[in-house]
Amino acid sequence: MGEREPSRERPTGEIRREGVAVSVGIAIGRAFLVGRDLIKEPRYHVEADDVDAEVARLHKAITSSDKQLAKIKSKLAEAEASSDFHIITAHQLMLHDEHLVDATIRYINGELINAEWALTKAVGDIRGVFDAIEDDYFRERRSDVDFVGERVLRNLLGKETGPLKPPPDAIVVAYDLSPADTAQLHKHAVAGLITDAGGKTSHTAIIARAHELPAVVGLEDITELVLDDDLLIVDGGAGVVIVNPTATTVGQYRDAQRKQVALEEQRLGNRDLPATTSDGVAIQLYANIDGPDEIDGALEHGAVGIGLYRTEYLFMGRDEIPDEETHYRTAVEVLERMAGRPVTMRTFDLGADKLAKFLEEVALDEVNPALGLRSIRLCLAELGQPLFRAQLRGLLRASAHGQLRIMFPMISGVGELRDAKAVIESVKTELRDAGIPFDEDVKVGIMIEMPAAAMIGDLLAKESAFFSIGTNDLIQYTMAVDRVNELVSYLYEPLHPALLRLLRDTAAAGREAGIPVSLCGEMAADPLAAMVLLGLGVTELSMSAVAIPEVKGVIRAVSLADLRVLVPRVMKLATATEIRAAVTAFAVELGVPAGSLR
Repeated sequence: MGEREPSRERPTGEIRREGVAVSVGIAIGRAFLVGRDLIKEPRYHVEADDVDAEVARLHKAITSSDKQLAKIKSKLAEAEASSDFHIITAHQLMLHDEHLVDATIRYINGELINAEWALTKAVGDIRGVFDAIEDDYFRERRSDVDFVGERVLRNLLGKETGPLKPPPDAIVVAYDLSPADTAQLHKHAVAGLITDAGGKTSHTAIIARAHELPAVVGLEDITELVLDDDLLIVDGGAGVVIVNPTATTVGQYRDAQRKQVALEEQRLGNRDLPATTSDGVAIQLYANIDGPDEIDGALEHGAVGIGLYRTEYLFMGRDEIPDEETHYRTAVEVLERMAGRPVTMRTFDLGADKLAKFLEEVALDEVNPALGLRSIRLCLAELGQPLFRAQLRGLLRASAHGQLRIMFPMISGVGELRDAKAVIESVKTELRDAGIPFDEDVKVGIMIEMPAAAMIGDLLAKESAFFSIGTNDLIQYTMAVDRVNELVSYLYEPLHPALLRLLRDTAAAGREAGIPVSLCGEMAADPLAAMVLLGLGVTELSMSAVAIPEVKGVIRAVSLADLRVLVPRVMKLATATEIRAAVTAFAVELGVPAGSLR
């Protein structure tokens, strides 16, 4: 760690680059480059007599890596950075994962190659498995394998692995940053982050948002363009980086920065105010979270409940499948800390490929895992039903401790929903027979995240207690677009007319059946999109907690009556660009806070 780029000729003039906007805010500072991509492993063959020595070197490097991560964790614990603590704990577990360690030793033994080369091959094998996963979130986890492998490699090579030490107000520039590095970068230590790699769900993005650091990722080759000490502007909301800005540009962004700080203070001041439109309609703003350690942040930003709890996080960084007791204890902790507020827990949304770590019988030869045996399909299959029943037993037992709602992901039709509900009824019978208390009236709903479900919303609504629309997948499946594929990501557009029609019909189906309809995709955090959603009849929005104050500000500035006039007009427009322009103009006319318009 800490290798720096060699000196190169400075670029001249102001240069603007666009990447993926992952953490809002404006940062102005000097570049601090971290040249992680420079490390190369030596490759050579060893004699059979040297195999034991190579294996011993590997174990020593793993032990050193473990100690380094433990040291970082101890500092984080002091700083009460529990979410980062959790991620680094997962990396420690990966250090000892048999798929990494045993495979590396097999390469050393089988091919008589040095430990560095063998490690690189083992990491490449694991990365290949992650590459085949089409779920955005879990595909991003391949970077965890890279970070762990790189740390061990650096220890094998005796290279520096100490903490990053950027100067005050620096903007860190890297190909990518490990969670261990990012977790130590707080807003009081650095001004912002920019990286070549990464997406909205990468750990760098998640931690940057948690630390409220302006960040832009996915800039592809920013490390090739920027030199140490270059003046940079990072606009984390717009996904823009400006290299060597002119004095005029700096002045403009300093003004924008001051306004943004003032606006943020104003938004946080609204935290305890109701999310009510100007004509008196109450909107429920919930948070999406991955673990109990995120509850404090959700409440601090004004969430009135948890709209999406991703239980699959319990499968990450573990050596064993979470059992009934783990599900129960985790759910109880969340419910008790939410103190009577509603909590919606999604049953696990994993593919069979993920379970290969735990179950030897799992086949890995699915051509397209994202469209294969995953999510509720896996839960209903013979392979996954024991895990599903254990999770449902844990969740149902926990339902006696608070306002729990259980949600099935990736439902495609009524038959699938009935099958899933039959399992839950069977588990309820077991609990009754055993005299174990649970909420007999626990609400069971579904995610609407594929066009098939949206198109039969009227049929599904008759047998669901609630809908939650997952726009991240719904957009991908509707547009047939991989949003992290830079060649086609421009098609990932939440305001596309086709998507809005699906949302309109889903909201109408819920309304006619008398069930609540919420939206838990990233679209909910887009202030302009939120206005359209309200106009379509969605009155519950769940999002990253940090986005809640801004969306609340928009809600308080508009009337539902106005939005109900706006939406029929935009539904007649032909393109997402036209719709966004029309909504922006409407917002300006209504006097919606300027900082919310993007």
